[in-house]
Amino acid sequence: MSGVDAAVGKVMAALRRLNLDGNTVVIFTSDNGSLRGAHGLWGKWIPYEESIRVPPIVRDPRAPVASRGGTRDQMTLNTDIAPTILGLAGLPPAEAMQGRGLGPILQDGKIAGRDDWYYEHTYNPNPPRLPIAPSEAVRTRQWKYARYTKETPAFEQLFDLEKDPGERHNLAGHSAHQLTLAKLRTRCAALRAAVNK
Repeated sequence: MSGVDAAVGKVMAALRRLNLDGNTVVIFTSDNGSLRGAHGLWGKWIPYEESIRVPPIVRDPRAPVASRGGTRDQMTLNTDIAPTILGLAGLPPAEAMQGRGLGPILQDGKIAGRDDWYYEHTYNPNPPRLPIAPSEAVRTRQWKYARYTKETPAFEQLFDLEKDPGERHNLAGHSAHQLTLAKLRTRCAALRAAVNK
């Protein structure tokens, strides 16, 4: 982290030295996280929060002072980065882009974001280097539904992220949550179909 901090500091110092810091938007992000032993797993290919979260930081010197230095709770995706850059440059995103420009959310943290989004991990080299189970999921503000697609019968997980942010209690088999499970199964299928058009 100190190496990253030093490198970002050098970039910001160069922008100041060149008198470009007043009109240059800086976006800091990274690859997705890693499980590092959480849930008894390693790597970053399973749809647990530790694996799928990505930190974005946007510094726009043109932004109103009131909107600077704040955080946003809306769910955003890595596919939002390119439309955001284009929007900040005053250009429209291409129609084929799946993401959304985050400009409005950056300006006003009260603007609604996504209600849900689809996750999938299908990559497995041939021959497989690691036994990574292909999976898909739908993430809402409160719930996460995950399904491991090659298992027979399908192995499913359902987590109430408000009550169980550590994703310790799989509710997929609980009778009290069958309606939520059914709704999220249907939503996952609809999002999969939309992505795979």
